[in-house]
Amino acid sequence: MGGIHVTTCPDETLLHSDAIVTGEAEGIWPEVCEDLLSGRLKGKYLGSPTPPSRMSPVDYRFFGNRRYLTPASLFATRGCNRRCSFCVSSRYMGAYRTKPLDVLEREIDQLMQLYPRSFLQFTDDNLLVNQTYASELLALLRRKRCRFVTMVTVDQFCDTALIQEMAASGCLGVAVGVESMDDDNCAAISKYQNLRQPFSEALNFANQCGIQVVPLIMLGLPHDTPERLERALQFLKKMSCSIYDIRILRIYPSTPLYSEMIASGDVTRNWWLKKNSAATCNHLLPSSLAMNFKHPNFDPMQLQTMALRFIAELNQLKPDSVAHVLRVGARSSGLRLAGTFIHARRKAVSQARTLLKQVEDTAACFRKVQNESNPKLG
Repeated sequence: MGGIHVTTCPDETLLHSDAIVTGEAEGIWPEVCEDLLSGRLKGKYLGSPTPPSRMSPVDYRFFGNRRYLTPASLFATRGCNRRCSFCVSSRYMGAYRTKPLDVLEREIDQLMQLYPRSFLQFTDDNLLVNQTYASELLALLRRKRCRFVTMVTVDQFCDTALIQEMAASGCLGVAVGVESMDDDNCAAISKYQNLRQPFSEALNFANQCGIQVVPLIMLGLPHDTPERLERALQFLKKMSCSIYDIRILRIYPSTPLYSEMIASGDVTRNWWLKKNSAATCNHLLPSSLAMNFKHPNFDPMQLQTMALRFIAELNQLKPDSVAHVLRVGARSSGLRLAGTFIHARRKAVSQARTLLKQVEDTAACFRKVQNESNPKLG
């Protein structure tokens, strides 16, 4: 086994596997394979951050016949120099590093050959934070006439010169780490790059440049209240985003937020090993909407209901929202991606409405049982 959970909880995962690899695997993988073939597999292999000088092109032919929604996925950087308190990857994936552009170009050439009709999807945590590398990367994408999507931070999104350069380099869409519309919430999770940024104006500019925008929103942040989230919902309805990605805050092990909430008693140590509480609807919902912590202003089902409302109401397909997504796509010759967003919104709304009814019914039953077992609560 390997991956981020294995890296943060090695002793736990070793109980469920023959061998684990922590960290990045390139440097240690030949040893793992040799030991496996010779029957001398060790229990634990410690990977280390791969320096740029040792990064080699990924051979994507292995994935060539598999059906993926975004098959041409790649990364140009590793790590992140930001220190958001809820994020685990920035602390365990090593220092921020950039892949040599000649290596990246070979990967791009192969992906374009394997998937000539697809756009590139950069899966980097923070692709454009190094301005010199970002400029050289965008120049490469312009030269290769690529089309791509990626993630950006709010401060990058509000940099009109950068957004204009991205659009000229073939950018079709960005996912933006908004998290919350309230500055005190962003400050509470050390997301200082979001503070006092003109997001609404930047959204309009990106749309004019032909870039589809997907805000990433988290509910259940420290200062959230029912009233605040209701205001945020009404505010977001006035924005013209292509699709809204809504999740409930997840408390990852080994993060500063996890340590804080362990100390305050708002999360149980090793919560991922516990059975779901009857006070939640975790058994009904995707893991992105699971409640595994205490919030001072919400009971679990209340916050899960609010999250489903956000998904259903923000992604509702009205004639003007469909026309907007298509207009933005037409500006960048990205109508295929626009169609994908419209389909995804329709599916998200349908699922959210179905789940919302189930959560409301479950919450009503839970309250009834509580009232019957303790009449004073009624």
